[in-house]
Parts: sequence; structure tokens; C-alpha cells
Amino acid sequence: MNKEDFLIIVAGVIILIVIIILSILVPKEANSISVITDNGAYSIGDNLKIKIENNSGKKICFSSCYPYYFEKKEGAWNNYRYSECSEEDRIEKCVDRKDVKAFELEIPLVKEGIHRIALPACIGCNLEEAFNENERFYSNEFLVK
Repeated sequence: MNKEDFLIIVAGVIILIVIIILSILVPKEANSISVITDNGAYSIGDNLKIKIENNSGKKICFSSCYPYYFEKKEGAWNNYRYSECSEEDRIEKCVDRKDVKAFELEIPLVKEGIHRIALPACIGCNLEEAFNENERFYSNEFLVK
């Protein structure tokens, strides 16, 4: 092997290593928001704690009317019917980029089975603006028994 072939091989290996390192270190936008519950199983009336980690480069904001929905797995995911919001739907809470927020909610009277939390979000919006959902994030699955 001559010197030129050796340098081409070394350059190729270095480029491959850089690509691998960048694919590990640079977060992917689709996976940059995580929604995690504190337990895998709850009973009706239990408090569910949820943590939202925003590892994206954008602020995410939530509705004042319906910041979350319970969904039940019945083959497909189905959310429960909610009454109409009686007030103007504004942005009430946001999670800044690279920030973590947690909140607690009570498990309502829902059917037993596998559930998840759906979080409608407005990306890049500001507090007190009208809420317009442009993305939805989901928690891990959990059992309501």
C-alpha cells in the first residue's frame, strides 16, 4: 500500500468517526421532547406526576383550557370526551428550550386499562397568546387499575 492509499483510508475512517459522534451527540428534533410519568400503574384518584423535558431548541407552550388529554388504548388510541372550554383558550404555561417542568394531576374516573397522556403544544409561542396546537407529544404508557 502506498502513502496516498493509506491517507485516503485514514481520512475515510476519521470522517466516519465524526459522523458517528455527531449522530450520537446532536439531538434529533422528533425525539427532543420527552414526557415521563412517575409510575407505571395508578388507581383512580391517585396523583400522577409527569415530567416534561424539553431538549429541543424551541420553547413549547400549552393550552389554558386543555393542557393534556387522557387517552386509552383500545387497539388505537382514543381520547376521552371533554366538555367545551368556557373561556378563551390562551397559552398559560411554557417549557423553555433545554428546560424541565413537572406537574401533578389526579387520575380521573376513567376505564381500567392502558393509558397515556397527550400534550397538545404550540411550538415557539408566547404566554397569553391564543393557543394554536401545532404539535402533540405523548407520555409513556401506564396502567389504570
